[in-house]
Amino acid sequence: MEELQLIPYTPLENKRFEQAVRLIIKKSDFYDLNYKSGTTTYTISNCDFIDLDIENTEEIDFPDISLHFVGCYIRSIEIATITSKNISVFFNSSLIGGRIRSNNIRWFSSNNCIVLTNLFLLNLLSVDISYTEENIFPIRWRSLFRRNSIRQLNNVLRWKQTYFVCDCLKISFSFNLKEKKGGCYRQVHEKLPEYKIGYYLSNEQKKLLDVNLDIKYGLTKEDSETQIENAILSSLSLSGNPKGKISVETAQIRSWYLRDFVPKGEVSFYSIIPSPHGKVPSKIEFHKSNLDNVWFDSTNFASYELVSFYRTKFAKTTFTSCNFPNNSISFERFTSLKNVHYPEKKRESYYKDQYEIYLQLKLALEATGNFFEAQKLFAISNDALRKVGDVPCWDKVILWINRKSNNHGLSIKRPLFLFFAFSILLYVFYLFSLNRIFNFKQSIDFTLFGYYFSFVDVTHRNDFLVEKNEFNSWSLFLDYFNKVVESFFIYQFIAAFRKYGKK
Repeated sequence: MEELQLIPYTPLENKRFEQAVRLIIKKSDFYDLNYKSGTTTYTISNCDFIDLDIENTEEIDFPDISLHFVGCYIRSIEIATITSKNISVFFNSSLIGGRIRSNNIRWFSSNNCIVLTNLFLLNLLSVDISYTEENIFPIRWRSLFRRNSIRQLNNVLRWKQTYFVCDCLKISFSFNLKEKKGGCYRQVHEKLPEYKIGYYLSNEQKKLLDVNLDIKYGLTKEDSETQIENAILSSLSLSGNPKGKISVETAQIRSWYLRDFVPKGEVSFYSIIPSPHGKVPSKIEFHKSNLDNVWFDSTNFASYELVSFYRTKFAKTTFTSCNFPNNSISFERFTSLKNVHYPEKKRESYYKDQYEIYLQLKLALEATGNFFEAQKLFAISNDALRKVGDVPCWDKVILWINRKSNNHGLSIKRPLFLFFAFSILLYVFYLFSLNRIFNFKQSIDFTLFGYYFSFVDVTHRNDFLVEKNEFNSWSLFLDYFNKVVESFFIYQFIAAFRKYGKK
């Protein structure tokens, strides 16, 4: 392995290393060296590394030691042995992959870099990953792409990039790649051999980015903090037992996974929607998690194609200003799957699990005073209960009748319509049984229209229209049957009308 000798405050530029390289940060390099505030200690620009290993085995008495890689290609980087606690590592506009693991590194930062498949960040004190509009200069990538025989920029943007972040104390992940309107911005051209590279990525090129973020929490301290802001992610995965604050704000996330996620501190998700691009369906998976300390605010669950809750506790989760599906068909996307990647594999207790999901959501929404969405979940849960196999047949009949009559207390239009539909039909049969209509020997009696209102009065006398001696068995049956039916629809109407008065 070749040893790379660097001199502090002396840049290394335009070098290509065909074999593995080890960079050792030595105490002897800083003897009698004056510290230059605001100046990078080691600047490495436009260099290519096959394998790069950075080591530091001794404590260095120096205010700050920084390594800054600009426009570099590093197929595999390994930083594990770091002793001095004043070392920071920065990457800008580079292609990188590998593993960085040390709880002595003061700060890790990556800005507008493209990951070569995977980048592992383990046990770091501070991680800052950003994609910023003002610092995207594809013109800087020109020599980098040329050196590595990259001919199509869009092919690079399509690479699946995954950041694996584990047990890091401070995590910051942010985008500010905004949509640009009009023709005032020079954009990056697709054909790199011509090197007509402008200053900004186009809106279409930004949508090609396939960035994935996987964060695991284990031994993090009480003051740990995670901030994800304005991110455009193909996937976000959170797992473990974080003790500090986690905030995900104004993000577009195609696939979103909380697995074995049991936070002890405050967790908030604000304004989350699925990203508009991606080859896989948008999905959310809550798997064996406890979300009691989680707050979802303005999250658009209705826009996701699949939402799975598997053995997850969330009855005490806070939901505010969230969008949920509007009907039972749309709510079928809320499932309980052991593995969200195989939605066709359902357990025997699938509908019972689904029923429990809706009840937990209902309790969570009621706790925040959102009775509108809570009642919707109550209706949907009853529909799911009707599909459970061991529910008694008569209970299923009751649930079916309530579903049809007033949608489990949500619809006042349905019982009102059914009231008039059944009463008019039964009134026609009642008159026919008394030979008062469809009798061509008699002229039309227009007073029968007025007697309709007496007929629908459930307290009316039997002889409101004819004398008792004119009754027959059919007329008596229809009269009493009408009172039962109309009383039922009146009750269903009142129950639905009072849906906001229920507690």
